[in-house]
Formats: sequence, C-alpha cells, structure tokens
Amino acid sequence: MEAGASTGTRTTRFMMEGVGARVIRGPEWKWGKQDGGEGHVGTVRNFESPEEVVVVWDNGTAANYRCSGAFDLRILDSAPTGVKHDGTMCDTCRQQPIFGIRWKCAECGNYDLCSICYHGDKHHLRHRFFRIATPGSERVLLEPRRKSKKIAIRGIFPGARVVRGVDWQWEDQDGGNGRRGKVNEIQDWSAASPRSAAYVIWDNGAKNLYRVGFEGMADLKVVNDAKGQTVYRDHLPLLGEQGPGRTGPHGLQIGDQVNVDLELEIVQSLQHGHGGWTDGMFECLGTTGTVVGIDEDHDIVVSYPSGNRWTFNPAVLTKVQIPVPVTSSSSDNQTFAVGDLVQICHDIEKIKLLQRGHGEWAEAMAPTLGKIGRVQQIYHDGDLKVEVCSTSWTYNPQAVTKVASSDGSVPGNSSGERLSALLKKLFETHVSGDVNEELVKTAANGDAAKCEECLKRPEADVNGVFAGHTALQAASQNGHLEVIKILLRYKADVEIEDKDGDRAVHHAAFGDEPGVMALLAGAGADLNARNKRRQTALHIAVNKGHAGVVRTLLELGCHPSLQGVALSGDRGNTGTRNSNKLLAEPVPAVLKYLGGESLRGMATVQVTGCSTQPPKLKRVYASPGLATCGSLRGDSAAASQGLAQSPSRHRSDNTRVVFS
Repeated sequence: MEAGASTGTRTTRFMMEGVGARVIRGPEWKWGKQDGGEGHVGTVRNFESPEEVVVVWDNGTAANYRCSGAFDLRILDSAPTGVKHDGTMCDTCRQQPIFGIRWKCAECGNYDLCSICYHGDKHHLRHRFFRIATPGSERVLLEPRRKSKKIAIRGIFPGARVVRGVDWQWEDQDGGNGRRGKVNEIQDWSAASPRSAAYVIWDNGAKNLYRVGFEGMADLKVVNDAKGQTVYRDHLPLLGEQGPGRTGPHGLQIGDQVNVDLELEIVQSLQHGHGGWTDGMFECLGTTGTVVGIDEDHDIVVSYPSGNRWTFNPAVLTKVQIPVPVTSSSSDNQTFAVGDLVQICHDIEKIKLLQRGHGEWAEAMAPTLGKIGRVQQIYHDGDLKVEVCSTSWTYNPQAVTKVASSDGSVPGNSSGERLSALLKKLFETHVSGDVNEELVKTAANGDAAKCEECLKRPEADVNGVFAGHTALQAASQNGHLEVIKILLRYKADVEIEDKDGDRAVHHAAFGDEPGVMALLAGAGADLNARNKRRQTALHIAVNKGHAGVVRTLLELGCHPSLQGVALSGDRGNTGTRNSNKLLAEPVPAVLKYLGGESLRGMATVQVTGCSTQPPKLKRVYASPGLATCGSLRGDSAAASQGLAQSPSRHRSDNTRVVFS
C-alpha cells in the first residue's frame, strides 16, 4: 500500500512539474506531421492521465500523446516548468541555479552545463555527461557528443512569423484576429519560468511579451516557423520515462554487450530495411560490441573497439551475459584502507565491464590502466576513490590490486619495506607527471594550495606552458585571485603571449574579471598591449559587453581611443570584404547601455572588424511589475513603461579555461 502511494505521489509530482515543458517528437512517434515534422516544437498543456499528455504544437495543432509504456515525445527544455537545481551553476554561462535539465560532466570534477550550453557544444565534446532531469533524480550516463546526431529544432523562435494562438487573451494588441507579427526574442515570462515567453513586434507596430510555455499556455501560433538551436536528439529524456533508460526489442538496453552469432548470409538478409550491410561491417563478426543507442525504428546502434558504429536489426544480435566475479578469487578477498597503494587493471575490456554500477567507465580513465594509485576514500558499498595520474576516479575494488598497504607492508612479500618505497616513488611519478601541466591545471581550477606546492618543486617553472597557456593566463581568465597573487609572488611574467598574442590582461577581459585586471595592473601589466588581432583588453571588453572590465580599465588609465582592431569572431581574416570598415562604440554610451554610469570626457573607441554590423548589445526587456499573469501582462502601455527597469540576465559567451 505504501509503495503504491509512493508511486502515485511521484506520478502526480511529475504531471505537475511537466506542464509547460517544450517537447519534440519521440522515438515511438507514429502521428505523421501533426507536429509539423521532425524537430518541430510544442508545449505540454496538461496531463489527461499518467499515460496521456496533451500538447499544443507551435503550428497550432493540439492533440493527446502517449507518455507511458510507449513514448511519443522527448523533453527539449523543461526550464519553462520552473524546475531548477538549487546550488548549481552552469560553468560556461554562469546561470545560477541551473533551470531545466542539468548536464554534469562525468570526466571532470564538479563541472555542470545548462541545456543551452550543452547543446551549444560548450566544454569537451569527447567527454561523457550525466543527464539529471530533476533535482535528486537518477543520473543517466550519456555517450560523448562528438559522435552523436544533432538535429535542428523549429518553431516559435526569433524570426518566426506568428498570429494569435489558442490561449490569446490580449484583445486587439496584434491589430485583430489573423494579423501577423515577428518574434524578436525568446525571454522569461517570470524569473521562475525561464524561456517561457516570446517578445513580438506586430505589423501594426505594437510590441509585447506573450506566453509560450508558461503554465502550459500558448498565446501564439506560428505561420512561418524559424530555426532554433541544434540539439543532440538522442540525449534528450523521454516525456514520462521513469528510470535511467529504455529497453529496446529483445530486451536490449544501452550499455549491453552484444555479439553477432548468426551466419553471414542470414545477417545480410535480416539487415535489409535495418541499415543494410557493407563490407566494413565484417569487423562485427566475432567481435563484442556495446549498445549505444536505440533509434526510432527500434534498430540497435552498436559501437565497436575500432570506434565504428553500426546499426543492426535487433534479431541479429545476441546479448553477452557478463560473468559474475568469483568470490573466492584473491582479488575479492582483498581488504583496503585509505592510503593503500593499488594497481589499476590493465585490461580495458575487463575494466569496462567491472565498472558498470561502480562509478561507470569514462574514456578519460584510459591513461590510468596499469598505473599505480593511492586509495583516498572507501565508500559504503566498497567502491574505492583512487588518486592516480593526477586525477581521482571511483573504481570497483575488483578492478584494482593492492600492491602496498598504508603502513608500508606488501602482501605476500617479506622484503615489503624496500618494495613499498619503490612503489611509492613510482606512484609519485605517476601522480606528478609534467609539473607544468599540473601547475596550469591547478591554476585553472583555482586550487591555490596545490598551486603553491607545485611552485616549491625544484623543476617547476612559474611561466611554464601547457595546452598553449601559462598558469597566470589560465587563472586570469577564470578569476582566481588567490592563485594569481601566489604566481605574482613567484615572479610570473605578466607579458607572456599565447599563440594568439593574448596576454594575461586579454584573458581577464575575455573572462569578465575586473578584479583580476586591477591586480595585473598593480603588477605592472601593459593595459594597452595588443594581440595578433590588434585588440587591446579594452576592445575585447567592449565587444563582449563586459561593463565592469571596461570601467576598471578606464579608471586604471588605459588608452580609450586605439584604432585598427579585428573583432574576435574573425581571427586573422583580414582579406575578407569590409575588413576595413570602422565601427564606433563610444565607451560612455556602452557603459550607460549596459546599466553602468556614464563616464564623462572619455574618447570614442574605434573598432575595426570584418563584420558589416557593429557588435549588438541587447537589452532584454522584462519588468518585475509585469511578471504576473493577468490584464497587466497584456497591457502594452504598461509594458513599455517598464522596459528598462529590470533587464534579465545576459547570457555570456565566455568559456572558462578548463584543462583535463
């Protein structure tokens, strides 16, 4: 009885939280072009039952669809529902907290993305991510984006032509029934419901904000849709799906190991209509692969050690039964303590199997195979957190072999002390690696204590380069003031350039770090230094719209009227048309536009760029006084009075420097 009540509570909560979600067709869609076609977007209006949901598509069609047993829909964006992950922050755009789906990197410590940044290809595309649909929900491990399919989404997006929709209640603001307008921007209807409204300019000149997802409402209907972001379709959760994944035909699931055991002629015959057969697929015969996807036709996508992926009729595949480790093995009888030295299993296929359910496997773990590490933590289920190769990973205890205890003894070896010392020396070699690499990584991550430890080592070079950057450049872009102070104390060179000619001041401007800029200026950094694109830090800050950095640079006395700068979007492309067009953005006007105070007496910054248009610094219109549903929201005059009162959060296109 209690279990049933619990299930009912979860279902009710899901139904309440799902209203307003933006959706696209799912893997079991069979309703033709009701939605407008693959990738077209709609809004969840309400749930008829736990098995049935009503969706209003952007094209105006409304119908009910399956969300249990069979899944007709995928959740594109749950931010309009108000779901948020308290205590999190997108490490690219700095949205805090993350609204909608949270994407957590499985291969980096404490690195999260919001949906826009995840599908916008931020962070490393080779890294696997966990998808976390709602706070506290089960994490779903996904394949790397690098080899995943992207599709374009279409609907009510900037540039779309629209008319009034099914929930219209704003009288004749649009000029009358059937009159058209153009979507200018997707905005927040309220602070608690991001990306749930569209700002429309009607043909009659009226402008206002209308609901597109807020509380499941659809004030607009699209007549000429527009292209939105491209997304990783198969990474999106299914609407109504419970648990970490779905089971395909013949009981196959993502992550299963499979073989092709049938005769070649039979396989070729069964493959007709299921992806076909090519000569390159001979590698699949006698080789075990891993299920990485189940497509809309229920065909199975299998990845092989070569890196190739092939699509199969499920009838061709046989699931490999993973043997249960024998409990009498010497490995199983091992007991571990924090500080023990362990050797990681060197067999990649074996460790991949062992890691399932024990922290999982990530490709970034490959360099640790066969290496010596130290046990940092033992979890309640027996899994081990091991420091190895300057990283920390969770391992199945079956995947490691103890080579020395924390007290220095070695199992089964009487001369344990000498061997233990040798192993510890070997471990230190594995852990430390290249000192410059370790220094730059710790600086980028803001670990001041570890950074100073690195600098105390005799082989350390405070100006050493890893991945094209010095530690000072990495720390400057990420805003780690304490690390910068330590680096400056160790005589870090503030004028070193990276491959693009950017110095630490340029990195601070990119990262929107006025505090760093002041610190660098105090260390004697040249604030007027140019990079290879002829940009100063001030040009970068103006182009990015970083008012705080602009203000700091001007207060520090940088030159405000240097000319001849290529915009960051066109590196070195000086031969393009319009490359010598002068684009003027007066610094005081920029500051005022961004909400800062006007600075008098400052000259105009002349910006040369390859673009034919000056950088646009858009103010997003949203007034707290108009954030409630009702007649005020539809009052165009009231809205126009409140336009400049409270601009909503700008999305920054800055990316933190991340080394992994």
